[in-house]
Amino acid sequence: MNWIVTIGGIAYNIVIIIVCSVFIFWRRKQQANHQEDFLFGGKQMGWFACAASLALTALGGGHVNGLSAQSWATGVATIWYCFGSGVMLMIIGRYCGVWYRRSGCNTTNELFARMFHPIFVPILSGFAVGYSILILCVEGQGMAQIISSMTGLSNLSGAIIGMVIGVLYVFIAGVEEVGLVNSVNAILMYVFGFVALICIGIYCTGGWEGINGTILENNPELLAALGNPDIIRGYVVGTFLSLAVGMNMIQANNQPVASLDSLKVMRKTGFAAVIMNVLFGAIIISFGLASKGLVDQGLMEAPHGAAGIVVMILTFFPNWLQIAIIGMFLAAMLSTVSMLALTVALLMNRQILCYFPKYKNMDAKTENKLSRIWIVLSCAVAAVLAVTIQAQTNTAITWGFAWFIPIFVLFIIGMHWKRSRMASLVTLIVSWIFNMLVSYTGIAAAFNLEGNNHSIFLCVISIVLGIILTAVDKKAKPAFVPIYEKQRAAYDAAQAAN
Repeated sequence: MNWIVTIGGIAYNIVIIIVCSVFIFWRRKQQANHQEDFLFGGKQMGWFACAASLALTALGGGHVNGLSAQSWATGVATIWYCFGSGVMLMIIGRYCGVWYRRSGCNTTNELFARMFHPIFVPILSGFAVGYSILILCVEGQGMAQIISSMTGLSNLSGAIIGMVIGVLYVFIAGVEEVGLVNSVNAILMYVFGFVALICIGIYCTGGWEGINGTILENNPELLAALGNPDIIRGYVVGTFLSLAVGMNMIQANNQPVASLDSLKVMRKTGFAAVIMNVLFGAIIISFGLASKGLVDQGLMEAPHGAAGIVVMILTFFPNWLQIAIIGMFLAAMLSTVSMLALTVALLMNRQILCYFPKYKNMDAKTENKLSRIWIVLSCAVAAVLAVTIQAQTNTAITWGFAWFIPIFVLFIIGMHWKRSRMASLVTLIVSWIFNMLVSYTGIAAAFNLEGNNHSIFLCVISIVLGIILTAVDKKAKPAFVPIYEKQRAAYDAAQAAN
């Protein structure tokens, strides 16, 4: 047990949050007639804050817990999870986010509904709220494991502590606070991450040479970029597709670009977000492999995953770095918690409560108050569920992402070919039902695709159904992009004439 390091890691995050919040309030006082925009920050987020928020929202338990545990089984090939995230961030910054803003939409569900039919707003909003709670549970589970493994507290206590800080991360000033805290954390996370990699070589017995030698001797496939055929079949392909194709229509990942002030700034953020996200994943995988090598050498006893990394940190690192790394791990998960909770508030306020006359045209003060209530409720529910629903982190997250693949496939079809309400609705329903069948039957085993391969099935089903049903629908409307380009050409011509 190590209470000092745990308290230090928690204080690390609280201090950053408080300092950033004080700065925000000071900056607001310098602005005349400032009006709080809790959900979008007045659409004035800077490029670095957006890049940091994009990168850190896609980090979290999937990296700290998931990749560290997965690296023991798939080694360097685990990096394909990170490559998938990188591709997703590029697609958002250069494609989805661009059309998201051009259409004047505040949510991905709203854009999808505008393309196909308004019925998709309540369907996709309810679905997105459920997904957000799922990932909040995963993040809560991750924080609970780290805090509990270091203090001996129950998992529920650890989850509650983590979620309280997660609420604080966003509760004070909304997306403006999240963006600034993420900017600070992004810098510190990579500084301490690289310092920790250097310290493994200095403080761990045998250093990196001993770790690499042990892994080469016992599990050489773990140091190959694609592992072996079983790793490719059971992990690499399905995981990459799940992240690269499934994450693009998730509201939490698009929320930062909705808070930017221009498309020009958006394009600038994509590359920075990719670098931040992929590098952090590589650091965590390195930590995971280092802990495995040390265990295999008999230099420490520890379970695999984040708990093993924590044991390594507490055993070999100096105290100041222990606090920094634990704080960094918590920050990675807290950043995801804050944006997911903010997403729940956005969806509840603007796309679910809007169907009730009392809340249809609520003022900013009421919306801000309700947003804070939804944030607290969603984190409270997740803290409880996190310790009652136990799941393997990497599997749970890639399974969750896979549900969004049909949405992205239909988005592309509607943008560039034709828009069919019938095809999109039927494809979504059939794809989601089939995903449940894959989850609870032996379908995956019949195709020799056990593992993180739900995304493969959903890619095939949604592409085939989406194309066939769109092709046979005589009521299908023209694609979205040609309509936009025609209208933009007419607008530019009128401007030139004037």
